[in-house]
Formats: sequence, C-alpha cells, structure tokens
Amino acid sequence: MTDLLERPEVASAPGTYPVPAGRGRWRLTLHNRTYTPTPWTASILAELPEARNRKLTLAWNKPATFSADVDGNRPAARYVAELGTELVAWRWDDTTGADVAYFRGPITASQDAVDTQSHTLTLNATDYLALLARRIFTTPTAAPYTADQDNCIGSITYAAGAGAASSSGTGFSPAGYLPLYPGDLGQGNTSVNPDGTARVSGSTVSRTVTYQGNTVCLTALEDLSKLAGGFDFDVAPFEKTVAGSTNQTYDALRIFYPRQGVTRTTPALYFPGNVTALTRQVTSADLSNYWRTLGNNQQTGQNALQVYGEAWTADAQGGQAGAPGLWMTPDQSSDQITPTLLSAAAQGSLNIYSVLMPTYTLTLAPNSYYRGAFSMGDTLPLIVQAGRLNVNTTVRVMGLSFEPNDDGDEIVTLTVGRAPTSLVDILGAQAADIRALSRR
Repeated sequence: MTDLLERPEVASAPGTYPVPAGRGRWRLTLHNRTYTPTPWTASILAELPEARNRKLTLAWNKPATFSADVDGNRPAARYVAELGTELVAWRWDDTTGADVAYFRGPITASQDAVDTQSHTLTLNATDYLALLARRIFTTPTAAPYTADQDNCIGSITYAAGAGAASSSGTGFSPAGYLPLYPGDLGQGNTSVNPDGTARVSGSTVSRTVTYQGNTVCLTALEDLSKLAGGFDFDVAPFEKTVAGSTNQTYDALRIFYPRQGVTRTTPALYFPGNVTALTRQVTSADLSNYWRTLGNNQQTGQNALQVYGEAWTADAQGGQAGAPGLWMTPDQSSDQITPTLLSAAAQGSLNIYSVLMPTYTLTLAPNSYYRGAFSMGDTLPLIVQAGRLNVNTTVRVMGLSFEPNDDGDEIVTLTVGRAPTSLVDILGAQAADIRALSRR
C-alpha cells in the first residue's frame, strides 16, 4: 500500500477506476485486536456493509476518530467486543483501483439503543495514537535524556508499548503491545520529509528531556512537537512492513520535519465553485503576542522562585493605530525544569498564535476530493466571494473529515487556516497540570 493521503508514484487520472458496481466508495471491516504484528487478512472477523452514519475525522497532530451505527440484530454485530476488536475503514482509490486503509483503531466506546422495533449499536473507535493517552511513564526516578528529537520520540513510544511496565519492573507484555512503528532512527526509520517521502537523517535538533513518573506518553509527544524547531506527526495504517516479515505490517507513526505538508498551487479552493458551503471564525482566543511558560522549580513554599520561559513579538510593544495591542497567554509545562526548554516551548507556541488567523470549515463539492489532491498540512489557495468576504489567500489544511452517504458517495469537509481548540484539548491540558502538580 502507499502512504495515506499521498499521491502514489504510479497513479492514473482521478476517475480512471470507478467504484465497482454493487458497493459504495467506503468499506468497513471488523477485526480481532491482536498483540503481535499481524496481517489484516488474518484478523478480519466480518464486513459491516450495513453500517450507517459513518464519519472519519482526521486532524493535524491529533489522533483520528471513527464512528458508525450498525444494526445490533445483524450477525456481524455479535462479533463486536469493546476494546478487544478494532475497525478498519477503507476508501476506494479511483486513481489506482484499490481500497486504501484510512483508519484503523480499537472500539473504545459503544451504545446500544433498543426498542421493540429496532436495535441500533453505535460504535466509536480511535486510532492507536490515541492509546498513548492511556500509557504513562512509570519510572519512579526520572533521569535527563539527551538525543536527536527523533530518538526522543522513540523513547516515548517504547515506554508506551514494548517497554510498558510497572514501577517495580513487572512487564506488561503482550498486553502493552501497540502496532505503531515509531519515528526513531534506531528502530526503523518512519521519519519523513514534509511531502511524506522518507527522511534518511535525523532532524539534527538535540533535546534534553526529563519524564517524571505519571507523565502521559501522548502529552509528552505533543509537548515535544510544539517546541521551536519541533515536528508534526500522524499515523498511517498498514504503512510499515518489517524486513523479513510477510505482510506483517505496522501503522507508521510518521514524524514530519520541519513540518507536515507542502505548498501547492492546485487545487485552488473556490466559493462558489468546488466549495459548496463554508463557515469562517475569528476569535481573540487564537491570538497571543506574549507567551510565558511556567515550569517546575522542584521547590515548595510561598517564596520559591519560579522557573519559566517567555517569548514575545514586536506587536506586544507597538502602539500604532490599527495595532492589536497586548495579548498575553500564561501556560504551564509542569514536567519541565530547564529554562532553555521552557523558552523553546514558549517560542514554539508563539510561532503559531502570534498571527490572528481565521478558521474555515469548507464543504467540498461531490467528487472534488481524490487521494493525492492534497494532504494534511498542505498550503492551498483559497478564494471566497460572498457578501463582505472578498478573500484571496492561502490556507493550511488542518483537518479532514469524511462522511460516507447511504447512496455510496461521501461528504468531505476541510478545516483550513488554524486548527480549532477542542474541549478535549482544554481538558487534556488541565489533567496534565493536575498530574504534574501531584508529583511536586
């Protein structure tokens, strides 16, 4: 298989291979969750052709999610076991004539709605990246670790998967197995360039990190990516085949340096045109020209000195007409004790939020999207002519969702400009701070 959302090297024009008769563009399969690298053909339990209200949501530097409703009275529904089975969502690629896996992940939540006439089973699944939110560092005494940031990522995924153990040293294998091949140059290179091609060398960015016990592995990965000179990441299902193995594929945890995505001149996004509906949102919550990140001074007491990092732009001092004024943001990285790393974290956040940028949600016209047209992180032209909006700019793809219709087609929605802050982001940050404070 080829890289997720990347144009294959050998591909025909869109529409060359129409969706085969008698099926829709999307397929959904149910699989046993296995704890060794296993080909998908060996774990499949059933197809779910009757699934309805299907939705796949992909987001920049975030786990992917999938949801669907199935008839609870169908035989295939009896195979569903929460946490013990996984869903794989396949999309027909009309440029190569093959199904491509866009999502794989365990069923993490379900709901049965039953009455005398029907039984609707709602399934929710997350990809294996999301499971890093339920894996923690358990080493009681943390030691600084210095390495290329690619290798630091390897240390995070090792702690989450193969190295998962209790604080007293009891290993959690094979239950701790995760089918993720990390972007660690020492464990098999899934590090990539912005366009998704293999990157043969490290990022050359050295980090010194310290992970205290109870540090959440996904939080550690996200925090590392947000530093100045950081990286982007995603998971591509079934994209890494281990040398010497037969179809024993992992999901590739791809590490994009210095960022994910390239600048494209086509396709341009037009409204009205290949965009049929849009929303545009601008909020002061997405602007900051002074950022201060507070760390852990490893001391207690009211008079203990704070350890922090800070960064600001010229706008934070300028007062000319039309200027935005001063917008300050406090932040915490309570696991960090190094001012240099805290300053890098502050600068990394400022690099994103120092420009007031709208968030657009765009609904694409039918058949406007094809695999390889654009990828997450790509920058595309956007032209909008609607009332007060006379927009001619470029925007970055920050989210992509697919909603297969019952008639076999799909609704494709893009989030461009700036990634919106979700409730999950807010609650995750609060939980991280509480855990860090409990360790002081």
